[in-house]
Amino acid sequence: MILSANRKNPYIIGRPIYEKELFFGRDNLFNFINANLNNGAKIILLQGQRRIGKSSVLSQIPNFVGGDKFVFVDFDLQDKAKLTLAEVLEKLATEIIIKLKLKQDNIKLPLKTDLEANTEFFSGIFLPQVFQNLGDKNLVLLLDEFDVLSDYNPASAIEHFFPYLQSIISNHQQLFIIPVVGRRLDEMEYLLNLFRRAPNQEIGLLDKKSATQLITKPAEGVLEYGEDAIAAILELSAGHPYFTQVICFQIFQQAEAEDNWEVKSADVDNIIVDRAIESAEGGLTWFRDGLPIPEQVIFSAAAEAQRIAIKSAEVVQEPLTLLKEYGVVPTESLFQAADRLVEWGFLDKVESSELPGEKVPRYKVKIELVRRWLLKRYSVRGEIQELENLSSEANRIYNKLVTDLRQKSVTLTDVIARCKKVLKINPNHFQALFELAKTYLKVEDFSKAAEFYQRGYKVNPIWAEDGLVKSLLGYGQKLMEERKRGIAKEQFEEVLNLDPDNALAQEILTEIEQSTKIKIKRNPFTVGQPIAPEHFVGRENLIAIAFDQIYNRSNLAIWGGPGMGKTSFLNLLTSHHVWESQDLDPSKAVIVYLNCLEIKQFTPANFWRKIINLIREKLKMILFYNL
Repeated sequence: MILSANRKNPYIIGRPIYEKELFFGRDNLFNFINANLNNGAKIILLQGQRRIGKSSVLSQIPNFVGGDKFVFVDFDLQDKAKLTLAEVLEKLATEIIIKLKLKQDNIKLPLKTDLEANTEFFSGIFLPQVFQNLGDKNLVLLLDEFDVLSDYNPASAIEHFFPYLQSIISNHQQLFIIPVVGRRLDEMEYLLNLFRRAPNQEIGLLDKKSATQLITKPAEGVLEYGEDAIAAILELSAGHPYFTQVICFQIFQQAEAEDNWEVKSADVDNIIVDRAIESAEGGLTWFRDGLPIPEQVIFSAAAEAQRIAIKSAEVVQEPLTLLKEYGVVPTESLFQAADRLVEWGFLDKVESSELPGEKVPRYKVKIELVRRWLLKRYSVRGEIQELENLSSEANRIYNKLVTDLRQKSVTLTDVIARCKKVLKINPNHFQALFELAKTYLKVEDFSKAAEFYQRGYKVNPIWAEDGLVKSLLGYGQKLMEERKRGIAKEQFEEVLNLDPDNALAQEILTEIEQSTKIKIKRNPFTVGQPIAPEHFVGRENLIAIAFDQIYNRSNLAIWGGPGMGKTSFLNLLTSHHVWESQDLDPSKAVIVYLNCLEIKQFTPANFWRKIINLIREKLKMILFYNL
């Protein structure tokens, strides 16, 4: 055991790493920068996701790159986003003088007023004076958060600052620029157009060797990490430098509190994870908030799908499949989001299951610590609400509807029409979905009300339950009036699933059951027509053979004389109850029944055309009820 008393925690979180001895890895990146600078590349673009260590890399470039040929000035643009071009250039000039320790007696600092009158003061007067003081050395500007300018002041950044940099680069042989951006380069078309030929490199996760050094070296001689502990940390951080430091920071704190300086895998427990998440809350939020809404939703869905798979020891569910269970309609932006998250380094594609005619991708969150944080802070049910904000046009129409409803200046028919319009633009505008369901209930279109409340129940059971119960009761009573007792029974049974003590549903179901018993007593035998599956008896051996063939994905031909029950037997095989009695899930199959007598001119082509049409209709129904 290594003893320690009140040692300073050597792991750094919350600021860039300026100390050379505490920085590990990125050798290939520095070699890339060094080679391109020496080859005369005037601009080198670096890109990395939030919290990946971009600022630390910039601060370390002077320690690992350039030798005696280059001098470096770092300049953070994050707090300059709302400044004008003249204000940015004035601050940049000041930073150059300070960082290079230039004497101002032979260099005139360009002021904001000078630059507002003529921005060429910076390029034509100031920079030549700087180069004169540098002799044969080259100046490299390290520009952090380069892309934030286009977020706040487009007129300054896009129309002036970016092109201005491009122009002065070509005019000064001794000037080089290394900008760092936090977004994918393919998202910044304007920037790519300006610097199309510039070499670029991603700042990604650390390799295993570098990540291991980041774990062990800062606390060398104080903490002793077992190999299993290092593996456990890397399992959580995936080599992400920020999250690795966060975890190790908490491990050091615990070691000091317990005076136990040997770290084993058991020490990297849920307590450490919870503390790491708590201390990194701001960084984790910043890490995620840079994602568009569809990607944020898929990110949470992927985390939840992993949780379900781990708990039930099953294959990880595809995020969109999980979202459908929450009432989300898949849209183009959601279809693309998962692959974009893979491309951006937030998800890994782990496997692909073969289904007829398609591949279903599976995903996992790349960084386990992030996955656990998502489960704590961003539930799927909460995240899907953000999908309402994908269309400003849909929100405009809906907000106008809300105003008109408040002023009672709109008819129920108009409410339905406007809600449908909103949902056509944005199928996941859930406020419009609930308003539509509520309005259908008001006009006593119980079938439609139940349809939309059923989807709403997936979105938010608390909001939807009361309306769904009322809709099902109304629809069931209407079906009773139409003497459609079988379908009506299904509605009342669903009511009892939601509200087991509902007296009206209990009363009507009792009435239906008594009525059914009376009918059966009148004549229990069926002649001249197929027997309903619930009244079918016998044929257990044939049923078992049929389902063995279904289970084995094989075929079965049955034959028999007139009146032997062939049609009744086929009808029986379509019954969900019979499938469930054989421990098979009917929802996993598309069951099609065809009476070949319905085909007027029986030919192979007409037969398969009929089969395909029936399958198509079945699939439409499945898709409808799964939305």
